[in-house]
Amino acid sequence: LYIMEIGILFMAAGLSSRFGGSPKILCQVGPRKETILEMNIIQMKKYIAPTQIHLICNIKTYEKIVSELKRVCEKHEIDTKITYNIQEHPWGTADALASASGYMDGRFILLNSDDLYGERTFETINLECNNSKNYLIGYKLINTLMNGHKANRGFISTGRDGNIQSICEKLNIEKGYYNESELYNQYVSVNLFILNTDVITEIDKLVIEFKDSYRDDYGLEAMLPDFINKLMRSNKIQLDLLKTDSRWCGVTFKEDIQMVKDILLG
Repeated sequence: LYIMEIGILFMAAGLSSRFGGSPKILCQVGPRKETILEMNIIQMKKYIAPTQIHLICNIKTYEKIVSELKRVCEKHEIDTKITYNIQEHPWGTADALASASGYMDGRFILLNSDDLYGERTFETINLECNNSKNYLIGYKLINTLMNGHKANRGFISTGRDGNIQSICEKLNIEKGYYNESELYNQYVSVNLFILNTDVITEIDKLVIEFKDSYRDDYGLEAMLPDFINKLMRSNKIQLDLLKTDSRWCGVTFKEDIQMVKDILLG
């Protein structure tokens, strides 16, 4: 089995305010009390050999998260470079990615720290990725909506050539809003990307402009889909859609933990 060599970047700088302040990446969801971080490593390790693992953290939680990553890598015999940087004042997901400028040694997979993407997704990445392209991994809408939960999803629009034209963020949606065709045929983003390092450079430029324009308004967030859209419109990047049939699951509130456990066992 060919194993793909690529960097891994976890965005884990959020304050987890809706979760009580403890880092969601460390909550135990696996059948043997594995953390979300460990479950991500387990899901990918058959198909992905990390050339490095980088963590974007906040000052309050970075020591616990880095310690857990070292433990998990040792347990699963993953010998790789571990790096991290600390965001003092996070401005959203685009700012998180921009903060990794200078840390990534090459091409990388970008993941949210509180999400699980499914083993088959990493198999698809292994089998179908072109080493020079940027990708957004798209999930069927039905596979990203957990029962009884409202969610924000980036609806993906593509052109005839299959390239992504835009990501339209829709807020507080749920299954009941859509018919069966929409649920099974609309692909959405859950912030899982495969990117070359030049994308970080371009995002960093836009984030600097954003902060300069809104320096006194800390309530605004620099959301990654908005910045990716800007880069696509200006032809700074081309983003291909890579479809997965896997089910996504994630943790936002404490009560989500049992639901994720049930999904993993099912």
